[in-house]
Amino acid sequence: RHMHGVAASVIFLIIYIHMFTGIYYGSYKKGREMIWISGMLLFVTFSAAGFSGYMLPWGQMSYWAASVITNLFAGGSLEAWGLVEWIRGGFTVNDATLTRFFMLHVFLLPLAIIGIIALHFYSLRIPHVNTQTSEELDFDAEAEKYLAGNKKSAKVIPFWPVFLSKDFAVLSVFLIFYFYLVFFHFGFAMDPVNFDPADNLKTPAHIYPEWYFLWSYETLRGPFFDILGMKAGDIGLIIFGLAQGIFLVFPFLDRDPDILPAHKRPLFRIWFWILIVDLIVLSVFGKLPPGGVNSLIGFGSTAIFLALWAALPIITRIDAKRRGAL
Repeated sequence: RHMHGVAASVIFLIIYIHMFTGIYYGSYKKGREMIWISGMLLFVTFSAAGFSGYMLPWGQMSYWAASVITNLFAGGSLEAWGLVEWIRGGFTVNDATLTRFFMLHVFLLPLAIIGIIALHFYSLRIPHVNTQTSEELDFDAEAEKYLAGNKKSAKVIPFWPVFLSKDFAVLSVFLIFYFYLVFFHFGFAMDPVNFDPADNLKTPAHIYPEWYFLWSYETLRGPFFDILGMKAGDIGLIIFGLAQGIFLVFPFLDRDPDILPAHKRPLFRIWFWILIVDLIVLSVFGKLPPGGVNSLIGFGSTAIFLALWAALPIITRIDAKRRGAL
């Protein structure tokens, strides 16, 4: 169980690195939109698998995390539809909920993940991969150049053994990190509170998810006061939904037509690093108990997160105009 939990953390670390590398190098634009969308769908299914798996130990944190997340479907008009009772199989998280999430985790979601991975790779075959210089290559011509003996001038390498050896090298680094966590940090993926059996009459003092969900969890609880007659919980639910879906439409918010890395797009580079810092702050304060300064910083970070996405179409157009691309 410990190895499984650590593996989930390392997989999400790889997903986040892959995701933000793609954002940095503009690998979501100009014919690559489907690659990005399928990748984000894959992120959503992995997130669902991570959450459903977190519930299965049936400890205190598992039970109350399931209660908090399923309560999302009781916000606003969703409560009138009885959606949360339909998902749980009752008025509270119970054995039926556990059975349903078990089937999701071990059967339905793995099938969905395999299907979306196939779609992701198929989408990649059409426009080919992006390069760090964002240069459009004629892969067939470069391959012929390599086979003709011009290996130094060719911009491609053989898949076996050269390219695959690079993958093995990176895989080895992550495996070393993985086994380091497994053998030397037993508490990394094993929350002590979750060793207590689930008890619906005893709420933990502070409920929080795994580290890879902390930033989105903080957007959910960021608004701690009512705004324009809307309850804080409903506002948090809306922001949480936006936070999950906004990355999906990333290619359409970036108005710069050129595929360029962030270091060649001055305003976008600033935007990118502010986003990274903001997500780290959201994650840090998502782990801390709400109230006082923590709530203020969490709300401020959530507001910055939303402002960044609102500013993205504007700053990318400015970058493009300065370069003469628009």
